[in-house]
Amino acid sequence: MNFAKSDKIFRRQILYIFYLGLSILILYRYFFLQVIENEKFEKKAGNNSLRKIILYPPRGIIYDRNYLPLVDNNPLYQMKIISKDMQENFDFKTLEKHTGVNKSYIDSVIAGSKKIPGGQFKPFLLKNYISINTKSILEEYKLDLKGLYFSQLPARIYTSDCDLSHVLGFLKKVNKNFIENNNYHPDDVIGYTGVEKQYEKNLHGSYGIDYLLVDRLGVVQGNFKTDNDISPIQGDDLVLTIDSKIQSFSEKVFKDFKGSVLVMNPENGEILSMLSNPNYDLDSFIGRLSINEWNRLQDNKDKPFLNRSIQSNYPPGSIFKLVLSALALEKNIINENWTVECSGEYQFHDTAFRCWKEDGHGNVNLNTAIRSSCNIFFYNLMQEINFDEWYDASTEFGFGLKTGIDLGPENSGLVPNRKFMNKFYKNKGGWSKGHLLNLSIGQGEVSVTPIQVMQLINAIANNGLIYEPHLNINLEKKYRKIDYKNKVWKILNDAMYDAVNSNGGTAYNTRISSENGIAYGKTGTAQVCGNCDIEPHGWFAGYLELNNKKKFSICVIIENGGKGSVVPTQIAKKIFDYIIGIENV
Repeated sequence: MNFAKSDKIFRRQILYIFYLGLSILILYRYFFLQVIENEKFEKKAGNNSLRKIILYPPRGIIYDRNYLPLVDNNPLYQMKIISKDMQENFDFKTLEKHTGVNKSYIDSVIAGSKKIPGGQFKPFLLKNYISINTKSILEEYKLDLKGLYFSQLPARIYTSDCDLSHVLGFLKKVNKNFIENNNYHPDDVIGYTGVEKQYEKNLHGSYGIDYLLVDRLGVVQGNFKTDNDISPIQGDDLVLTIDSKIQSFSEKVFKDFKGSVLVMNPENGEILSMLSNPNYDLDSFIGRLSINEWNRLQDNKDKPFLNRSIQSNYPPGSIFKLVLSALALEKNIINENWTVECSGEYQFHDTAFRCWKEDGHGNVNLNTAIRSSCNIFFYNLMQEINFDEWYDASTEFGFGLKTGIDLGPENSGLVPNRKFMNKFYKNKGGWSKGHLLNLSIGQGEVSVTPIQVMQLINAIANNGLIYEPHLNINLEKKYRKIDYKNKVWKILNDAMYDAVNSNGGTAYNTRISSENGIAYGKTGTAQVCGNCDIEPHGWFAGYLELNNKKKFSICVIIENGGKGSVVPTQIAKKIFDYIIGIENV
């Protein structure tokens, strides 16, 4: 009996301890939930109290070669609405006053959100590119604008004196196809032209995720930290080869002309300046460009979106005489003493081909022919050349081919071969050597881009070495070699020196008065049409060599600018003089 009684007491003690422990545990859990975690759980209050927000990353900053910022980020915002959080007292008038977004538009957005599963909980775009000032004003009315949210957008600010519109390019809203194929979020922007497009993957960065806490009244209380938060990662910075000083000066001296100016380092392919006129204002693309303004730019007959440096095809005029000269010297068809008598006219069958100098140049050798740009000399020389060899030499210098510059799209120009000529003249009685005479002086069917002309000049300045032109200063330097005899390059360099520095040289206006540098060059006057009143295009292409052997190549083309020996040479001289000034500071 005693054992039974003791056992009963023991069981009661065990049960008492168990229930006591359970009660303590329940009380502790109640205390933990109601006191310690109360604030947290009150805030969460269900899934509809947290709003997932995509954080757009800041784009990488774009610098010039001296690390001066050209493009930075501008604090602009998207304004969005979540219909679930809106209240009946939503202040439509205040919102319209500061943003222009009216009630009917908001109603249409909300109606659209209801057609999507869970759409009432998702933010829908009302307006892009809200300024930080407007955002601050609206946040003062947040109690009357429940359901309104802001997220920062990638937008640009241009911090340099340079225009550089065709180099930098602009941003544009992503389209549906790009979103699906590249994992972009709606309402984001991408680089649409220029290096913004070329280096989009590098500049863009990575998205972040944040959560906003909304109280029971629909008022945003701030950010809510979760384990799923992701900070956006800024895109990679981009350092360009562009020299802001040279670019700004080139834009200044060329502002009244239509065409292109290029300045390069021929010894590594770095582009120091690239401009194309007419251009467009990059500031107009900060925010959403209106349809009317976009159409106005697109329909402009002067084509401001066209990057003439790499996209426009021009007849090269007398600049192309350098290609024929190099080929003839390399093949030993002529030497520097080979002469032609220029009377001002060259008769080919029943057609008279004329020199620009009506009374002729007299007896001329290759140096004189290049220096004075004698057409008759090259008419005669073309008769000594195999057409296929001329084509091969032209393409070897890069004509008719894209240069591979890290900026697109690029035009390849045209160098006609036999197949082209046979097709082109099929219904015109066929082609003959008479048609090749125009090709010898850069007229007829041949067309080039300014960046291709730069390659020709760089090859001569570099004894046949051609570096691929590029804008990213950290890009691997690619090059190729035109393996001509050293004597070829010397003769061409001597002729280009005399064209600039000798009386009677067509590029005499480019001569440098300073003792700190020497200029070399060749002019070109390219006829736009046969018998018309339209002024020809004017070319100058050459290079500057400083006393320290540092070189700067340049190409200037003025559309309908008249003779290359006049305005293009004057512009080149101004830029050369400026470079000498800043290099000797």
